[in-house]
Amino acid sequence: MESMKRLSIVLALLLVVGCQEPPNVSGTTPEGLGKIPGSDRKTGHKSHYHLLVMLQMASFEVPLGAASASEQIWSYLDEESVDIERGVSLGRNGFRVGVGRKEDFPDLGRMLKQMTGQRYRESTATILTGRPVQIELKKMQTRQTVFTIYEDGTVTGMDYPAGGNLLTITCTLNEDDPSVIRITAVPQIRSAARKPRVVDNGGVLMIANRPTVYSFHPLTFQVSIPSGDFLVIGPNSASRRKWSPGRAFLLREKEGIPFETVQVLTPEVYAVPARIIQTPEL
Repeated sequence: MESMKRLSIVLALLLVVGCQEPPNVSGTTPEGLGKIPGSDRKTGHKSHYHLLVMLQMASFEVPLGAASASEQIWSYLDEESVDIERGVSLGRNGFRVGVGRKEDFPDLGRMLKQMTGQRYRESTATILTGRPVQIELKKMQTRQTVFTIYEDGTVTGMDYPAGGNLLTITCTLNEDDPSVIRITAVPQIRSAARKPRVVDNGGVLMIANRPTVYSFHPLTFQVSIPSGDFLVIGPNSASRRKWSPGRAFLLREKEGIPFETVQVLTPEVYAVPARIIQTPEL
């Protein structure tokens, strides 16, 4: 019953993204995922499926220092899931990233709820594999200055226009073991102002108004995470540096009181028979 309920949610969400044809995974029936049907008994061949990722997102705002100056949260997480050199680069710029097991989330969730003392924000998105999704961490920011520290220790500063501070992620799957999700993430600033640009719309070039997107490439990171486990992105002590990226993306003030943001992402893989998803006629 529970699996049918989850499948119904996936199908309902597909109606929203139905205009985008998901990738076709031919002849693949992943093992070990109870949500995925088995082989076709009549022919003995495995059915064709579309593999989708349902991403649950929760955002916790905690008092300054509750996440960045405490090891309580991070004791539940594997921070070595991120390449060590990339982890050092993230740390210098005020970010901290770790992967947690789904059985530990109830305890961690309770701890974060106690720290914030208020209801956290949560949402769900269905992601087509390989397609980028933008998570808005901070909306409607005024002009901001950010200094990024590179792996070789050099520092570059830049003034960025008013806009939104994002975390853009892409989920990809290994067809041999689609129970493990590869997440690639990069912080970005998207300008509020739009400019005319030439874009490729299905092979047809056209002019459209688009924002300018600035990517913080030194902060790009990748993790491999089993379906149902969770990824935590939060600040460390370096985020308190005035011009640090960690401050720009994960710290905010409410009526003069400073808060930190802890972002929790939980991806799960679902398989939907290809025959259910119809390609729209043009």
